[in-house]
Amino acid sequence: MLSKRLERHTDTLMAFFGGVFSIGVYLFTLAPDVVAADGGEFQFAAWNFGFVHPTGYPLYLILGGMFQHLVPLGTPAYRLNLFTALTAAGAVAAFYLAAHKVTRHRGAAILAAGSFAVSRAFWYDASAAEIYALNAWFVALLVYIALRWQAEPTARKIAAFSLVCGLALTHHRSIVLWIPAFILFFWVSRFKVQGSQFRVQSLLPAAFLAGCFAICGLPLLLYLYLPLRAPAAPYFVLSLAPGRDLSLYDNTPAGFINYVLGRTFQSEIGWDAVSMVRLVSFPQLLLDQFGAVGIALGIVGFAALLRRKEWAQLALLVSGFTVTILFASFYHIGDILPYYIPAYLVWALWIGIGAAALFQNPKRKTQNCQVNPKSQRTKSQNVKRELRVANFGFGAIAVVALSVLAPQFVNNYPYADRSREMQAREQWTRLLSAPIPPNAILLSNDRDEMMPLWYIQYVENTRRDLLGLFPRITPAHEYVNIGRLTDSVLDANRPVYFIKPMPGIEVKYQVEPFGEVLRVVGHAARGTRGTLPSGSSAILAGRVRVLGYAVAREPGAWRVTLDWVPLARLERNYTTFVHLLDPSGNKIAQGNDHQPGGEFYPTALWEIGDTLRDEFLVFPPANLAPGIYTLLAGMYAPPGFEPIGDPVAFGYVEIQ
Repeated sequence: MLSKRLERHTDTLMAFFGGVFSIGVYLFTLAPDVVAADGGEFQFAAWNFGFVHPTGYPLYLILGGMFQHLVPLGTPAYRLNLFTALTAAGAVAAFYLAAHKVTRHRGAAILAAGSFAVSRAFWYDASAAEIYALNAWFVALLVYIALRWQAEPTARKIAAFSLVCGLALTHHRSIVLWIPAFILFFWVSRFKVQGSQFRVQSLLPAAFLAGCFAICGLPLLLYLYLPLRAPAAPYFVLSLAPGRDLSLYDNTPAGFINYVLGRTFQSEIGWDAVSMVRLVSFPQLLLDQFGAVGIALGIVGFAALLRRKEWAQLALLVSGFTVTILFASFYHIGDILPYYIPAYLVWALWIGIGAAALFQNPKRKTQNCQVNPKSQRTKSQNVKRELRVANFGFGAIAVVALSVLAPQFVNNYPYADRSREMQAREQWTRLLSAPIPPNAILLSNDRDEMMPLWYIQYVENTRRDLLGLFPRITPAHEYVNIGRLTDSVLDANRPVYFIKPMPGIEVKYQVEPFGEVLRVVGHAARGTRGTLPSGSSAILAGRVRVLGYAVAREPGAWRVTLDWVPLARLERNYTTFVHLLDPSGNKIAQGNDHQPGGEFYPTALWEIGDTLRDEFLVFPPANLAPGIYTLLAGMYAPPGFEPIGDPVAFGYVEIQ
């Protein structure tokens, strides 16, 4: 009796042990503390049962927050890292079940699950607080339920699928991309299930679909968590100054809809040259995940599905694979690599199908059907032969698994190992060691760097008086870049600091070192530095004006300082130059061409009416003859050196 029960639940046990093995791997590479970027945000938001950036991820925040408060292991940051690793292990377990359904071979399913478990992007995100592992769990689970329905179509399985789909929608909205693929799968599959026990679909189509939508929509009520919990978050409203508050969540019906739909990211979607580069580079990303043997085996698996004429499965996997890659190419956010994980999941399935196709015994089924009771071959001989075939098949699978998994593990482990990831903690320990005055405002151009400070403040209750800000903290235009953000807080009557050097920012601001941070004294062209002594009315192609300039003579060089004022938006990051002309109009020297503002405040970020201070070192010839020498300035866009109009004379130097 026990053996029959074990046989009936063998695959469930295999999935469980696969998850246990995976969690062992992920624990070995797990980040031990607070991390930067989204991970750091989730670590403090889940602890406070607060909110994060759109589209909200309420399911992850609720489950992760409960785990942080109920599991007494390490710090709250470590607990959410651990929770993420557990969701990744769950994804591997669900993936094994789906892989066994499509491969019909346990050894091949184990290989596929192992290959997915140690794929580079998935393993990396399994090693710290992130939402992509739980999203992969839902994708794998939905594929598994759909495949079970295909084998034995029942209304109960459709109901389970609808419920899981609804839960997935409360987590990561990219699951929407897969819904057409699943609809296509069910539509193609129905041709094989007509006349089966699953008749409710044809008898009551309207009522049936309404029921599916109701079951799917019920979990979406979890999104009510956002307007209910947002006002209770300690960062719901940030006070800049008396009477000046910065609200991070618009707690209105319109704000809720915009938040859930992620409308702040709509401008990031489009097709351009970057999209083409991403599309062309995907094969290399795939190679990074699985290695050359994994790529070859995946191709074999895809061909095997074609040969088996599994049209419904092909429709599901090819559609999901394609739409995932296309969306990742269209979506222009910086951290796009995790969005490819569902495509890697599909490829790992094809790896398993390829392994099963290569090493299963095609004659086994026919031999079992053709056994003649009068044959002289005894039952024991048949059993021995079957055992030899099985041993050969599993031995071959083991060899292939070793050739796939060993290179994968070796190549991906250094990338995925986050067990010594203490940079965020160490950075903020150094920064907060400086005697930063109370109520200071700390600025960075990078949101990712600021999230660990918020964790330290809102979980560990340290330096809650400080205000850490970053561009795009809200969709408001005054926070769109580091320049506008800094301008918006300089008049708040609070000390303002940059948390790191930002070479080039000196075109707009005067800064001075203050321990591990930089104090923002004021605008570079105002305040203590004042205006430049010599005025100018030179205008470059009607787009940029030279407001003033100064020339300071140094040993062997002239330091030429000028103030630019944009009269129109500059759509590109231009390089500026200064030339020195002799009285006859011949160029005799030039300054150091450079991109003013560096990478932190280049010309594409300059605002109309801004005053930007630019400096050049010009090395004139020795012993210049007396006369009036002309200073010429201009801008051009590398790499083609496309200029903004003709250079303009903005000043003169008289040599007596």
